[in-house]
Amino acid sequence: MKLKRKNRRSDMKVITKEGKILKFFRESRKLSMRQAARVIGVSEASVNHSENGRKDLTPSLILKFLNGYGHSLEEFVAFVHGNIELPENTLSECIGILKRLEPTKLKTVKTILQSF
Repeated sequence: MKLKRKNRRSDMKVITKEGKILKFFRESRKLSMRQAARVIGVSEASVNHSENGRKDLTPSLILKFLNGYGHSLEEFVAFVHGNIELPENTLSECIGILKRLEPTKLKTVKTILQSF
């Protein structure tokens, strides 16, 4: 007799903007998932599943993350609504622009970037 496996939310991966923002906040504090779990008071799996779309994010869970990371709800909402852009989006947009540049213009951009 074959047992039927129970469907679990963690079997399905749906990466959300909210999860990406929480990951960005954690990484901006230079916290590992283990360290973040200790600070927030949840399991390491909960941090992992929240960031990687394997857990539904409730308002109370989001607030736990924000409090642990030292970010405000207003800042989180600004990221969610696109008022503040995640750096990863900026990077991918810049890479797209660089790929379309002519070689002479690309050399100029390289010179500018090396000055930073």
